Amino acid sequence: MKTDNHVHYDVERLRAISIRAVASQFGTVKRSGSTCTTLCPWHEDHHPSLSLVEGTNKNYCHCFSCDRGGDVINYVMAAMGTDFCGACEWLSNQYGIPTTNGTSYVPPPRPKPVVEVIEPPSDYIPTEMAEQLVSVENSLCHCLMRWFHPEAVKWYTEEYRIGAYSLNGRDDCTVFPSIDYEGHVCNLKVQCYDTDPQSPRFAHSEKGICYWLASMWQKEGRLPSQGHYTAHCLFGEHLLFLYPARTVVLVESPKNALVGVLEHPQLLWLATGSKHMLKRRFLEPLRGRDVIVIPDCDAVDLWEQSLSSMHDITHFSVSDFCRRMAPADKPKYDIADYIIDQHQKGV
Repeated sequence: MKTDNHVHYDVERLRAISIRAVASQFGTVKRSGSTCTTLCPWHEDHHPSLSLVEGTNKNYCHCFSCDRGGDVINYVMAAMGTDFCGACEWLSNQYGIPTTNGTSYVPPPRPKPVVEVIEPPSDYIPTEMAEQLVSVENSLCHCLMRWFHPEAVKWYTEEYRIGAYSLNGRDDCTVFPSIDYEGHVCNLKVQCYDTDPQSPRFAHSEKGICYWLASMWQKEGRLPSQGHYTAHCLFGEHLLFLYPARTVVLVESPKNALVGVLEHPQLLWLATGSKHMLKRRFLEPLRGRDVIVIPDCDAVDLWEQSLSSMHDITHFSVSDFCRRMAPADKPKYDIADYIIDQHQKGV
């Protein structure tokens, strides 16, 4: 391990950070098929010549013009003009990887990440349409700010690209985007949450307010009428390549994922969107990852049965935590309910 003023960096984990994710913070990453390229930081490059290589035991860059390259740390050293320790410090801060001497880490504010430039097929929503909606001025974020630090809520709103939308007389409806591993926006789900702290449904979604923006925008002529827009990916799936070393927690609702990551940010929280969406095609991006599955109280048996035939993808560790913790009068108790209950009790 290298040290800087007695700080020990977890170099192994730093080198495991996706080279594509890091490069996208310094400039445009272009994709052509399975190949990703960007401008080379080792020479004056006007046409992207630096190849970004990822795969099994592969995570490096190489320039075919100047024949230079290396791992993630080497890239950051060249891109920032810093030394080894400076690159490790930057990566540790950006990706929430604590130093090995036990120093705790609090994510600093950071600019909006540069998104890879990908030409989407016609069945995907243009990225800029989804990006215009990203905001904490939505009903769910307003609720969560009662229990979590506003900067933390803002941070994860940016990470998951959660937005706000005006619908049915409310201008604070919450938008949950379905963004796949390749960065395509598959669809945008709109829900609204009860923001009255005195209501028994506080921080729960209001019945009757659940829409898919793709369908609405097609009717309004904002999207091609022939497009087939579906939410065919996990909520938060786009974060898998950003955090390749993190243990994944799979839950049912996007709200559960957001509350979960605010409480346990060292884990990568993803959501299926429905207890009946635990399908093989949706779980393929989790292949080879460590996955903890936390079903809602009423879905434990269903999810255990569904996952029993999918252990060739990865090992799914299914927890019955919500069923064990659920009050007798809450048959649909979920992990967000538990975390919020603990905060309300001051635990």
